Amino acid sequence: MLRGEHDEPWLLPADGLAGLDAEVVLGHRVTELDTAGRAVRGPDGWRPYDVLVIATGLSPRRVPGLGGSVLRTLDESRALRARLRPGSRLAVVGAGLIGCEVAASARSAGVEVDLIDVLPGPLVRVVGEPVCDLVADLHREHGVRLHMSTGAARADDEPAGDGTGSARLVLSDGTQLDADVLLQAVGGIPDTGWLASSGLTLDDGIACDADGRAADGVYAAGDVARWDGHRGEHWTNAGEQADRVAAAILGQQPPPAAPAYWWSDQYDIKLQGMGSLHPDDKVHLLRYGPKQRPLALYERAGLLSGVVGFSVPAAVMKLRADIIAGTPAGTVLDRLAP
Repeated sequence: MLRGEHDEPWLLPADGLAGLDAEVVLGHRVTELDTAGRAVRGPDGWRPYDVLVIATGLSPRRVPGLGGSVLRTLDESRALRARLRPGSRLAVVGAGLIGCEVAASARSAGVEVDLIDVLPGPLVRVVGEPVCDLVADLHREHGVRLHMSTGAARADDEPAGDGTGSARLVLSDGTQLDADVLLQAVGGIPDTGWLASSGLTLDDGIACDADGRAADGVYAAGDVARWDGHRGEHWTNAGEQADRVAAAILGQQPPPAAPAYWWSDQYDIKLQGMGSLHPDDKVHLLRYGPKQRPLALYERAGLLSGVVGFSVPAAVMKLRADIIAGTPAGTVLDRLAP
């Protein structure tokens, strides 16, 4: 989308909606939920429901006192793309998945990029150490200037909304950066403010059971939902949860739970991760395939708990069964040994 290589990503076009025999109400913000009365309040009053599914997602988190743009909506993506011109300077605060993907797309378009994060490496919360070092090397090889273990203290100026002007970004270590575009990519906050009086349990999202049930007749899915104590923020997670919620509503057998899965395109590399990754996991770094791409296996209590691959999709997907079965990590390592 940012590189202009794909059309705008409509998940369900108008003709797809028309075939659902559903009333589609857009542009109406829901402001309150009455679980006892089974109704939601919108601009036109209360609307009753038999079953409610909440999929309100996240609101972008911002660094207090720091200006710049965020990237969450289609309009924000269009605006950012219009401002990323060859030779322009982009500062990205936050080196998670969104920050790294924007940095990669911008560099591919000839933009100068500074990537800033208070943590020691890009994607460290996603892949842990030492795999984040490989991600850092990937970005450095493509000309991104990394500023890790430091934060953005302030922006003395801010680019104008039309893309003119520049910002002087001051980091907490004293480094000063000039940027034509400043993007905040420091995560999101579950959009649950409107549920404060609902009686639902709100704890880093909407607390749900393993089938997405938050209360009688109320389900939640996607970024806003915390299933069995875990909340995921990738679209594959949202899609799989939607299938399970639909089955629960219809009284059908839900599809089997799948290991968490995510992917990210950065430059010519497709990063893929599967399983449950924990900072205390033992990490085994291998080289796999004819191009000897990095493959990281994560071990917990002697068992394979997860995998991250750098453009080795066959290896990652083959290990799905081992993650589900809890195969001993040593067995998998022996199988993958050259």
